[in-house]
Amino acid sequence: MDDQQLFDELLSRLNSNGDSAEYSPDRAGILMHRFKGQEHDPPFVLHVTPENVADHLRSFGDLRELFPDVSEEIAALQMFFVHVVEIVDIVVAGTGRYSSERRHLVPHPGGVHSKDGPP
Repeated sequence: MDDQQLFDELLSRLNSNGDSAEYSPDRAGILMHRFKGQEHDPPFVLHVTPENVADHLRSFGDLRELFPDVSEEIAALQMFFVHVVEIVDIVVAGTGRYSSERRHLVPHPGGVHSKDGPP
């Protein structure tokens, strides 16, 4: 898959099961208005582009041991999605150092971080 195809697959997954997400060049990321069945106003902003998300996913290496029925790229995408779900759940719960205002999600080597403003 090329960078754009990986990005499109991510966006498709963020729009599945009644959820709502859209890419916003002005906000430099994907606006997640509805995620995992919950409305978010203001939306979470997942700060990714086709290029940086593809690079991030490729840095995961081969995760097919965890996701044996898919390609290496889709396995990485599935793991990334797990990280997004985790951080959104933590922010929504407002636990620890994460306040509910930390709605800017940024990929980092260990997964995804939340910030209170754009990176």
